[in-house]
Amino acid sequence: MNKKHFLIQFICISVLLLAVLVQGLTHAVPLKPLGGFTDELTKDTLSFKTYYDGSYQAFLTQYAKEHTGFREFFIRNYNQVMYSCFGKITNNNVIKGRHNELFLDMYLNEATGKRLLDEYGSIETAQAEAHKNVEETLRLIDTLQQHGTKFLFVFCPTKCAVYPETMPRFHKNQEFSLEEYYIELFKERDIPHIDFLSWFQAIKDTVPYRLYTPSGTHWAQWTMPFVADSILRKLESVTGYELPRIQLIDKNLSTEYTLQDAELMENMNLLFPIPTPAMPRPVFTLTDTLGKDRPNLLVIADSYFYTLRKTCFVDAFNHWDYWVYNREVQSSRECYDGYMLQWVFDAEEILEDADIVMAVFTAPMLYDYMFGFPEFVQEQFAHGPATDEEAIQNIIQHIYSTPEWYQTIEQEADEKGRTVEENLRKHAEYMFNTHKYSRKNK
Repeated sequence: MNKKHFLIQFICISVLLLAVLVQGLTHAVPLKPLGGFTDELTKDTLSFKTYYDGSYQAFLTQYAKEHTGFREFFIRNYNQVMYSCFGKITNNNVIKGRHNELFLDMYLNEATGKRLLDEYGSIETAQAEAHKNVEETLRLIDTLQQHGTKFLFVFCPTKCAVYPETMPRFHKNQEFSLEEYYIELFKERDIPHIDFLSWFQAIKDTVPYRLYTPSGTHWAQWTMPFVADSILRKLESVTGYELPRIQLIDKNLSTEYTLQDAELMENMNLLFPIPTPAMPRPVFTLTDTLGKDRPNLLVIADSYFYTLRKTCFVDAFNHWDYWVYNREVQSSRECYDGYMLQWVFDAEEILEDADIVMAVFTAPMLYDYMFGFPEFVQEQFAHGPATDEEAIQNIIQHIYSTPEWYQTIEQEADEKGRTVEENLRKHAEYMFNTHKYSRKNK
């Protein structure tokens, strides 16, 4: 290789490195953000302590990685090569099954019985726990009825339960299904519920489109109108309220999937999308809404309700509150929306105000049964509204259990010459007063 070739090579490499540097500083070229979840990088300030314990150097290293120019392209390109050439998915939570079907590892572990053995050790222990939880549900229903509130449990099936034939070759559904066992117990004890598991299994070969897309993990978006209408009809029979109907306006057939239908493929962060069959992206609305007395809805649920929460389904209610995993609050009322449940010092008022409490869970979430909601209800009605000091202490405890937040509190305390305890208290009081003010002026 002569000098001219060396010069050309040097110029090309220099231009490439310069382009990466400029992109990292300016992000002039817009790139599609990476899918999935990442821990937010907590900024570390330079000090003698952070320098000598190495935390500042670790921060700089991670910061450089996350702000490298064209980082998204490089990651997607690597993932594409691994998938196309070697059939390997770099996201360990996503597993490829038969016929290019994608599964979330958590759902496979539940379907094959691994989760059951890890949690309970045996089927008998799982059954005993289910009996205990059903008794707790009956006590919950009795408590809610004393306050004029009805209860409904919605069983949401997983893709593994509906399409077991598409699971990976060496994965097989266990004979005992914890979800089916709960459904049987609910039937025996006459607990109001909807069994979408049996319904989906019965209709999967008769419907024109898949109930789950190959690249999704939640039920397909096209099922939403039918799921929503089925729940409204069941709530009607349970509560006595006359609730609106769902009207399908347009199937809107498309090969461009929404995030709901392509979430696992999005989390693979490939350079090119995996070919997918056309699926409906339905447009639907409520009918018969005029002049109806709309109830208040409180939902305790996992991510399966999130798909409903984004539709007109919630418009069937006067106001609604969605306690995500019984932790985070999403609500039609601004004074509650976005808060952690520990900060809602008037949770008893929400429970008292609700006409309907609806639990929506899929099989893996049955192992954390309603995330302590039955016990929380008993505690709220027995104890009454939290005092201001109790609410502030709850926020302090939440900050303690959030490492990134607590680290920020520590750094700020050091910068402002306060003790960590003083700064914790100051932040907790600010959060409490902000919520109190918004609640007062709702």
